[in-house]
Order: sequence, then C-alpha cells, then structure tokens
Amino acid sequence: MSVELSYIVGPALGTTLTLTTSSTTAMWIVGIGWLCSGSGLWWLDPPTRSEGGDTRPEPIRTWLDARMVAVLLATTSALFMLFGTELAMIAALQTGGHADLIPVVNAMWCLASLAGGFAYGAARRQAPLFGLVAALGVATMLVALGGPWWSYLLLLVPAGMLCAPSLASASEAVARLAPEESRGLATGLHGSSITLGAAVGTPVAGRLIDIGSPALALVVAGSVGLGVAGVAAGVSRLPSSAVSHPI
Repeated sequence: MSVELSYIVGPALGTTLTLTTSSTTAMWIVGIGWLCSGSGLWWLDPPTRSEGGDTRPEPIRTWLDARMVAVLLATTSALFMLFGTELAMIAALQTGGHADLIPVVNAMWCLASLAGGFAYGAARRQAPLFGLVAALGVATMLVALGGPWWSYLLLLVPAGMLCAPSLASASEAVARLAPEESRGLATGLHGSSITLGAAVGTPVAGRLIDIGSPALALVVAGSVGLGVAGVAAGVSRLPSSAVSHPI
C-alpha cells in the first residue's frame, strides 16, 4: 500500500518540480531522496531473522525448490502485466488526445490497488497467489475494451484491486518458503524477479503498441500473465523434498 502512495504522489511531485524548477533540480531531489531513504534503512538495520537464531544459511538446494520457483514466476508475470498495462494506458490516452488526464487515470488505478491491498490485509482468509495473478491477467485483458478516457478510468479499477494483493501474496510466499537463515538471498531473488518482470514488460508492450495498438499490448500482457499463473500453479505441485506449504 505504501508503494501505491508513492506511485500516486511521486509522478505528480516530480512533474511539479520539473515545471517549477528544472529537470536537473528534480533529478537531484529524487537522488537525495534515494540517498536519505537508503541511509535510514541502513541505520535502522531491521532484523531479518529471530534474535539468537542460527546464523548459518541453509543450502540453497534445500529451499529453492519447485514451489519457490513457481512463486518467482508468478511475481515476474505480475510485474510484466503491471508495467505493460501502465505503458498501454499512457499510449491509449495520448493517442486519444487526453494526455493531460494520464495523472487522473493513473491515480484512480493506484487508489484501486490501495483499496485492494487494504481489503487483502483485512481479510481473515487470504486468496491463493496463483489465483490472484490469474485474475489479474483476466482483468488486464478487460482493459483492452477501453475507448473514451473515462472507460479506462473504470476498467482499471478491477485490475488495480488485484495489484497490491498479488504482490503482497508473493512476498508472503517467499518469506514463508525460505528458511529464516536464508531470507536475505530469498528476498534478493524475489527482487530480481520483480526487476525482470518490469524490464521485460515495458519493451514488449511498447513493441506491441508500435506494431498493433495499446489494446493488443493489454491482451498479450493479460494472456501471458494468465498462462504463467497456470504454469506456476502446475510447477508448484511438482515433487519436492521440502515440507509442503500451501501457497
């Protein structure tokens, strides 16, 4: 949910700084913000394992099994869809002559994700990760039906409601499947899967927009997400030597 707040405030604040000062000043402020937040995290040094626990990391082969690979695949596909959706939405509004409404539509999308994250956290029983990612794939494909600018405002609500829950569920699964002593490495793998999804999703969506349309990019992104969710669910059921945990 805090990520969604940054997506709502960040672009608007960055644009305001660029227009009122300069792009150089805006980038310096962003860089200083990164430096301050990183320094604060380093200073606070939040623990990743219980006090007095075993500090020797578990061999990677004991926990990087089919279930963990499936979670990482689902994470990558979710980010692939999110970044593809973002670029397709921007392209659609620009093509329709409504570039000035991009912040409004983006804010609604983020608010929907914020609400979804709150609902997910408040629920007594959590939805399964692969089901959330599959539902996000379907919701992403539905955004392709958009035409007027206000239709994107409405169609992005269901997709947004599934954003934060999908990412939160993936984070929880990684923390649950990795032993406490190897949580740093597992978190790093999770971060890499996020970066991979973002790095692939944007150029693929951009190419599809160039050769087709924003709607094509949305359909492909949603289809890939839905397909990978199905594959990941199958992979998670492969035999594993580790103790089974529901995902």
